[in-house]
Order: sequence, then structure tokens, then C-alpha cells
Amino acid sequence: MDERQSYNLVFLPGFSMAPQVSDVSGRGVGMDVVRTNIQKLNGSIEIKSELGKGTTFVISLPLTLAILPVLIVKLGEQPFAVPLSMVREILPIVPGEVQEVGGRATMVVRGEVLPVYPLNYLIGWPQDKAPEYGVLMQTAEASFILAIDDFAGRDDAVIKSIEGFRPKGVAGVTTLANGQIVLILDIKELLGDLGDNRGVMRQQFLNGEQLVKAA
Repeated sequence: MDERQSYNLVFLPGFSMAPQVSDVSGRGVGMDVVRTNIQKLNGSIEIKSELGKGTTFVISLPLTLAILPVLIVKLGEQPFAVPLSMVREILPIVPGEVQEVGGRATMVVRGEVLPVYPLNYLIGWPQDKAPEYGVLMQTAEASFILAIDDFAGRDDAVIKSIEGFRPKGVAGVTTLANGQIVLILDIKELLGDLGDNRGVMRQQFLNGEQLVKAA
């Protein structure tokens, strides 16, 4: 059992570390109820703890109908929206600057080694060409570079939920000023689906010509 699994024991029904119980406390009910209700909202709760420093509970809930500043990115001619609050900067993907560390593609940005995740890899689309731009994104847990074909600026998106069937990794939809319907991506969910073995090899998303230039 690793640290993450041991922390999750507090969410088990009836789990308690209280030496004594009363009618209202110590029965291991509280955190079980918390997680159950968060999961009913299609959300998640995680625990981060460090001995002698403290514990943090990270609660993530899906986006609902709201106005959200987004960055419009493109995979081929298909636009997608990502929350602008997660975007730190946009940078070009230079083949010679893409390295492989631990079997996965990385780039160094101001001394920080960051994994590179092509957008097509995250959503399970085939790759037509090597991505030209990277969006440096930051979640509560980590920073990474989202590799894309192009981008089309920012927009203020009115988020609309998808009734009935909601594809994994999609938080909702929005309509651009030109009438085009765009999917708003749930980046945290997309990364969570990758598990612990996330990442792609360098040659997996650089085409042959770029590999020759980078050699």
C-alpha cells in the first residue's frame, strides 16, 4: 500500500482513529459521507499530507453553467477550449528542445523539466501532423505542456452542460461568436485517465522530418 492508498483509508465507512466514540463523533462516518456526496456531483477529493507540516484536502467539482475565460486551441481544424486560469504561457515546440526523460517527452522551460502531452494523445485522436505549439498549463498537482497544432486566442465562454451522455474529459460545450460549437476540456479528468504511466515517447509525436532536424 502506497501513501496515497493509505490516506484514502479515512474515506472507508466506519474507519476511525478515535480512542473513544460518542453518539455524534468518532464513528468513522464523516469523511465517508463527504466523499460520497462529492462523487454524486461527479467530483473528486484527494489528500496531500506531510509529516510535521499539515494536511491538504483538494476537492475538484465539475464546471456548471457559468462564464469562463478560455483559450481556444486547435487540433487540425477542430477547436477546443481550455480554462484560461490554467494557462501560464504559449510557446513554440522546437524539435531540438524536446528531450526524452524516463521514457517520456519533456521540455525545459526556465530550468523546469516539464512533460509534454499532445492533445490528440489525451483525447485518443489519431495524429495527422506534429504539433507546432505548446501551452504551458498548471493544475493544483503539476505543470505540463499541452502540445497543439494551433490556437485562436481567448474567449469568454458560457458553459453549457451536455445532457444525457457526457464524453470523458469534456466539461461542457460553448458557442463561439461565429456560431461554432466548441467542447470545453476537463484537463484534470483527461490527465487522471492516464494513471501513473502518463506520457509519450519523443518520437511518438515528432514526425520524421522534425526528428532529422532535431538530431
